[in-house]
Parts: sequence; C-alpha cells; structure tokens
Amino acid sequence: MSGAGVEVVGAEVVIAAEGVEKWFGSRKILNGIDLMVRRGEVVVLIGSSGSGKTTFLRCIDHLETFQAGRIEVNGHPVGYHDRRGRMVEDREANIARRRRDIGMVFQRFNLFAHMNVLENIVIAPVRVRGEPRGEAERRARDLLARVGLPDKADAFPAALSGGQQQRVAIARALAMRPAVMLFDEPTSALDPEMVGEVLAVMRDLARDGMTMVVVTHEMGFARQVAHRVVVLDGGRIVEAGPPERVFGAPEHPRTQALLGAVLH
Repeated sequence: MSGAGVEVVGAEVVIAAEGVEKWFGSRKILNGIDLMVRRGEVVVLIGSSGSGKTTFLRCIDHLETFQAGRIEVNGHPVGYHDRRGRMVEDREANIARRRRDIGMVFQRFNLFAHMNVLENIVIAPVRVRGEPRGEAERRARDLLARVGLPDKADAFPAALSGGQQQRVAIARALAMRPAVMLFDEPTSALDPEMVGEVLAVMRDLARDGMTMVVVTHEMGFARQVAHRVVVLDGGRIVEAGPPERVFGAPEHPRTQALLGAVLH
C-alpha cells in the first residue's frame, strides 16, 4: 500500500493551522506554522530533534498552549475561542468536547496498569461519549481484532510486549471515533523487532482512509504511506511536498542535511 505522491484533492479540511507560535519562556519553539490537513490525508512531520514537531502535534490537541495563531479541527478551534477578535483560553468542558475528534498516540503507551486491555479501551467511550457499555465492549473487541490482538482483551498491560501495548493504545484512540489520529513517534520506545507490527497497523489505517498526522523517524514509512512530507527546522516549515520529491530531490539545505544524515 502506498499513499506516496497521491495528493488528497478537494476533500474537506480537518486540521487548519495558521501562524502558530509557541514559546517556552524566552525560547521560541514554533515560529509561524501554517498547515492544512484534508480528510483522508496522511501527513508525516520530519525534522531534527528540537525542530518543533512534537510541540506542534501537542498544540493540535491542546496538550500545549500556544501564544499566537490558531488551530482548528473540523472547523472549530481547540482550546481557545474567539472573544471580540482575540483568541482566549476556552473552558475545560469545551476543550474536552473538541478533543473527542482527535485521537492521540504517544511514544509511551500510557495504558492504565490496573485495568485489563478491554477496560483500557472501553473507559473513554463510556465515560466521555456516553456509549452503552455493551456497544463499547463489542467495538473494543472489533478494534482489538483490527490491530491483531483479538485474544488479549483480558490481559493486563504488564503482560504485553511494548509493540502489543502500543497497538492497544491505537485501539483505545480509535474507540473514540476520532476525525484525525495524531502519532508522536509511536515506535521510538520499541525494540526494533516490534516496530514493524505497529507500522503495519498504521499502514492499514491509512489504507482505510484515516486522516493522520505522524511525527516519526521511520523514513521508509514516510516514503510508502505519506501523501505529504513536511520538514520542520527551528520551528518553521522549511519544505513540504509528496515524498518522492522531498526524498528524491530535496530543495532546502536543512532537508538535504537531515536526509543525508538519516538515509546514508
């Protein structure tokens, strides 16, 4: 399966970021990020450590605040609302409501150790979306089958490998029926032999049309699955385009240096 080079044209915009700026103290981390992601598109963010990739991803889900610009998901700002032309922090209840449209998968799996796999997946749809428990459990079992773990519903996280835990984390995010999935280096904490099983699940999601924004160092995945590769450096987007162009004929010196370091 390959999304590479196949641009998603005409689909509605799921994520719209305009002029996003973020500081940590006096240090500017994001410096005017503009990015649109359309429904069904897979966008892979690459860049050296400290380039702003993870910070930007966390801003989309309002896990990080930002000081300028705006980010909308499904046409609604996340974390802020417009008050007489100025963006101000939203109420927590509204933030939680907007986050329902966003699935987030982290480097670390963040599963509840005292709950079995089924409970880890069911808890949010039942408590946050108000789904009937029986319906949520049926969907959880379907999702476990989808990520290749149909027999792990009763297992506890400590009994699972890292790759299995990350696949459960993906199922847990999907259980909320998100409009977009955000992946923050989902394989970086895994042993090498477990990376492939997680990337295979992500490839299947892309094939099924899931909108995805992925921060990763897995350049093979980016080549094969991304519709667009976006290169960040110093908190700015310095290059973006289909993977065959970005990888085959990078234009910006920072892209050339980055790919020269990771591909050779």
